[in-house]
Amino acid sequence: MRKVLAVFVSLIVIAGTAGSATAAPCGEHKGKAKQECKAARAKATWPPNPTPAEIKSRIGTDQWRKAERIAVCETGANWQHYPNGSYIGGLGMFRTTYAVGQRVTRYRWPAQGATKAEQIAVAFASHSATRGWSGWGCGSA
Repeated sequence: MRKVLAVFVSLIVIAGTAGSATAAPCGEHKGKAKQECKAARAKATWPPNPTPAEIKSRIGTDQWRKAERIAVCETGANWQHYPNGSYIGGLGMFRTTYAVGQRVTRYRWPAQGATKAEQIAVAFASHSATRGWSGWGCGSA
């Protein structure tokens, strides 16, 4: 009975916050919540078939150089690193973490021939908001 009551109260709280300011639509995407707008903008900002120059300008030269140093430390800068293990790409990213960034950027997997620029963009997209480059063992490179 307590569980049912707790679920009922939770539903009331959720329904009460649905009309709050956090769920208000943003100007660019009528009818969508701010979270959805941010996700849409994050996806739209990554250029299709990027050149290294486009990615460098998007993430910054310092971040690009940091990613290159990490790749040298992690995999010897082997950008087509795709073993049977858990860590892939030139940056040696964990497969599930790569999948998070890949969903944002829509770039290829290393096994599909992802370029160095694509892999750096995927890494930046998956880590920039949370931990930066500290997620790597060679993050201090």
